[in-house]
Amino acid sequence: MGIAEIFGTKGAQLRYKRILIGVTGSIAAIEVPHLVREILRYEGDPVVVLSEEATRLVAVDALTWCMDKEPITQISGISEHVKWVSHPEYKVDLCVICPATANTISKLANGIADGPVTLAALAAFGASIPVLIVPAAHTVLLDNPILEKNISYLKKHNVHFQISDEIENKFKFPPLSKLMEHIFKLLDSSYKLRGKRFLITGGATREYIDDVRFISNPSTGISALHVAEALKKHGAEILLIVGEGNTLDLEKLTIPFKLVRSAHEMYETVNKELSNDYHGLMAVAAVSDYKPQYQSGKIPSRQTDLSLNLVPTVKIIEEIRKSFPDLYVVAYKAEVGVSEEELIQKGKLLLEKHQLNMVCANWVGEEEKGFVSKTNELFIIRPKDQPIHLKGSKAVIGEHISKIIVEDFNNRSEDQ
Repeated sequence: MGIAEIFGTKGAQLRYKRILIGVTGSIAAIEVPHLVREILRYEGDPVVVLSEEATRLVAVDALTWCMDKEPITQISGISEHVKWVSHPEYKVDLCVICPATANTISKLANGIADGPVTLAALAAFGASIPVLIVPAAHTVLLDNPILEKNISYLKKHNVHFQISDEIENKFKFPPLSKLMEHIFKLLDSSYKLRGKRFLITGGATREYIDDVRFISNPSTGISALHVAEALKKHGAEILLIVGEGNTLDLEKLTIPFKLVRSAHEMYETVNKELSNDYHGLMAVAAVSDYKPQYQSGKIPSRQTDLSLNLVPTVKIIEEIRKSFPDLYVVAYKAEVGVSEEELIQKGKLLLEKHQLNMVCANWVGEEEKGFVSKTNELFIIRPKDQPIHLKGSKAVIGEHISKIIVEDFNNRSEDQ
């Protein structure tokens, strides 16, 4: 039976969750294929890593069949253990060492990383990714003071354990239902925005001069998409409002979206949507500041003298703040050619003027910064905190921003 036939058959509790399963040399490893399949039944994404000893007990081909991809048996030159804890595309949400031998537990307690499983687990520790250890071994190995000391030490460092009842002088693989309950519990704590609705704008608007020409900017919508995807991983319900000027592959977009054209249409859509009980707005879109007087048809070509009279467009943030004074609002502030101090100051002025919760002040139109670049550099500005400097790929920055929003939003909720 392939993945398609079982995927999501029991629910979607693990949707968008990647779970690393580290398998070590216990005979209980023969139960791992059942765990892998169960994770798939809840729409999870299992990544299996085998120690050398584990490959003697559970077949690589069997696990490949279980999840339609090969398990990892050794860390290669691309440093998979680093990608699993830091790269947005490959990052895992939970590390489960199952089954874990007494030897493996003791190695982890002493910081020893001499194989793919221990290396992956220690990387997870360092990245503050939840780690669940499921011991399985003979009683004489687990029920002794040395191992008890190591388990106690790991627990003090926020490592979780699930130890099954002793049967026939052995601590065996726990019942699958109980193990899944523990996994759900650990992952549910990461859904810190569950039940919260966020509206995110992205891309560029277009202000038409006539039926074929318009004024716009090079904004792609990529930054907005990465933030939206990151917030979605925290359990938030997302609607993306994207300007007609974007480079997103809308056919492949997995986040609900609405396409708008002008600044006025962006405002009308955002204002209408926010009436439907949203908790937050992220204004990432590069909305046009000016619009020309529209002329129907096509202005004749090759005129020797053509003037455009530009007038200001609606200030979306200003109007939204008036209509929704209690809404959690994050806005982007784009500048060109200003110093770091000037950029931060302009961000602070925007923050204070409209009583925003956060401003992401960034440079655009510069090499490796903003708009068409795959990388960006910005400062997170909040009312009571020092600016936070972020620099790197837009995907990584999106992850960082989402974490700050989760912390900021939940702290705000507790104060209210």
